[in-house]
Amino acid sequence: MWNMARLKMPRVSCGHFPLFLCLFLPTLLSHALGNIYKRSAVQRAAARSVARMDGDVIIGALFSVHHQPSAESVADRKCGDVREQYGIQRVEAMFYTLDRINSDQNLLPNITLGCEIRDSCWHSSVALEQSIEFIRDSLISIRDDKDGSKWCIDGTPSNQPPPSKKPIAGVIGPGSSSVAIQVQNLLQLFNIPQIAYSATSIDLSDKTLFKYFLRVVPSDTLQARAMLDIVKHYNWTYVSAVHTEGNYGESGMEAFKELAAEEGLCIAHSDKIYSNAGEKHFDRLLKKLRERLPKARVVVCFCEGMTVRGLLMAMRRRGVAGEFQLIGSDGWADRDEVVEGYEQEADGGITMKLQTEEVQSFNEYFLKLRLDTNTRNPWFAEFWQYRFQCRIPGHPQENHNYQKICTGNESLKDNYVQDSKMGFVINAIYAMAHGLHDMHKELCPDHVGLCEAMDPIDGSKLLDYILKTSFTGVSGEDIYFDVNGDSPG
Repeated sequence: MWNMARLKMPRVSCGHFPLFLCLFLPTLLSHALGNIYKRSAVQRAAARSVARMDGDVIIGALFSVHHQPSAESVADRKCGDVREQYGIQRVEAMFYTLDRINSDQNLLPNITLGCEIRDSCWHSSVALEQSIEFIRDSLISIRDDKDGSKWCIDGTPSNQPPPSKKPIAGVIGPGSSSVAIQVQNLLQLFNIPQIAYSATSIDLSDKTLFKYFLRVVPSDTLQARAMLDIVKHYNWTYVSAVHTEGNYGESGMEAFKELAAEEGLCIAHSDKIYSNAGEKHFDRLLKKLRERLPKARVVVCFCEGMTVRGLLMAMRRRGVAGEFQLIGSDGWADRDEVVEGYEQEADGGITMKLQTEEVQSFNEYFLKLRLDTNTRNPWFAEFWQYRFQCRIPGHPQENHNYQKICTGNESLKDNYVQDSKMGFVINAIYAMAHGLHDMHKELCPDHVGLCEAMDPIDGSKLLDYILKTSFTGVSGEDIYFDVNGDSPG
């Protein structure tokens, strides 16, 4: 596996964007229900695994445990392969962080935090489907009949009430801006605060549209400025522009173009493409970019990682490595999975990365996890087989694509790379906890455990407490929110 840590990556001053590092790579609800809760869709949703941890207060989380559906699988919402950094590591980060919070006598003493973790698959329809599951108790209809009260559960009348389920106090994630917007449109109907760890779209700063959305990262306004600073630094005046179809790429590229116009930078060609587009679409995009050569050799890509990978793969198919100078946004950053196997095509590229330190204490936790003892992560066995290319005979998730038998003694230390946004994931969870702590301190003074004023938790009040909270992050940084719910860069 190509290891970025072994490569020399000199930094360039990003001027207006101190929170980002410049990395050089050497060489509304009814409508939703109508679409999602068809009979077949209910069956698909029911088949998805959920990770749960009990507690006095439950926090929901959306992580991309699997890759997004391919273009051919979108209609069925059939997700791709399991993901380590964006998926399994973030699931474990939730467990790790809640363990720390629950053992901290200075943060929510005598109150335990639990969680309900669901897979977003980095796709809006899957995330929306799973978000509806978060609030499903609120959607169960109750009616009175002549024979007495009836509960309608999964469309089937029942004389028994549904099993009690604690409501979700707030939601962490998801990672994608486009997906986060869809989720926010649903959650805010139920006054459920949402704290994102990597959704950076400028649009999400609009509190008239996304009142219950907060994030522990800055918006893309700063990133667009930093990317332009790089272009100016090298005196590039004629570039092509590509962005991922969706809110992240569109709003980010719009900001870049506005700044470019102010600085007199010429855009030779501008195009967009879906991350999961097929080979023909990427080949067509590359052909258009090559038509602007040799003048527009620089390609500014406000893209998700898999968009960049699709472009690199197209370069390999056409044998044009070295023809372009790529400038990538933080969707690419230093992710090995984006360039693995296509290092030659990525050689010389410059990408943006949110500045954050590696969380060593998480490494100590994660690298000790074992196949036979990690029972609270329902995706762990699937991940283990994928990671070590082996199978677990007799396991419900046995992967018959592998011949080698897993021993359980495989080491996670082999080729381990921590998720580059790990610190933000952990800080988002802590932000929710600190908001709950401040809320309890004011509404339940001198009360052990939850008092009546927090049972159930009023999401609108919790939002106010989160907005006002401030604390020291996992790497020693100051965490707080501005009036737009953003963390300033």
